[in-house]
Formats: sequence, structure tokens, C-alpha cells
Amino acid sequence: MRSIHVLLASASLTLSAPAFPHTHVDSDGRTVTWYPPECCNNHDCRPVAAVRRANQGLWMTTVDGSTVLIGADQERRPSRDMRWHICLSEDIHHNTVVQCVFEPPSANRYRNRHKVAG
Repeated sequence: MRSIHVLLASASLTLSAPAFPHTHVDSDGRTVTWYPPECCNNHDCRPVAAVRRANQGLWMTTVDGSTVLIGADQERRPSRDMRWHICLSEDIHHNTVVQCVFEPPSANRYRNRHKVAG
């Protein structure tokens, strides 16, 4: 009887669906499949359409029209498709929270010019 339970448990683990990162289809038809689950919650990540420099960091506007200030000291992860991406959510007070920022390798020019004076 015990071996049947072990066999059933093994089969359920083998047949269960793996956790995949969120898939996003951009307005230009490109598919983004590499967002990590801890950043996107299956809906929070999106490509950035515009980046503007600011004294405090970078203003980023997403393809769906959200604009947020990304501080110069905000942790950034490498982008896998050479474009900026940000993952946004809301806290319990409906304030926008930046969960993750993905930057392309060419972004070093932004980082070097926008160090916050301490």
C-alpha cells in the first residue's frame, strides 16, 4: 500500500506543470517570455517605450502608458532582449511599486551620468 502512495506522489510531481515566467506580447508583436516569476506576478512586467533623463534617475514610460521615476540607485537586472523593461505593481494604498527593472547593456551611459549626490 505504501508503494502505491509513493508511486502516485511521484506521478503527480512528474505530471504537474512547471512554473514558467510570464509571457508578454508587445504592441509590435514581439513576445517576451523571460520575466522571472518573482518580478512579474504573471502580469506586472512590460517593455518600456520611452526613457527620459532626470536629476534623480530616469523617467520611464511603458508601452501601456504608465510613467514612473526609476532612481539612480534602483537595483537593475540585465535585459535579455536589449530593451528596457519594468515590473510595476500596487501596494495596499494603490501606490505604484517598482518590483524589477531590466536594463540593456547600452544603459551604462545613463547610469554613469545619474549618480545621486550623497
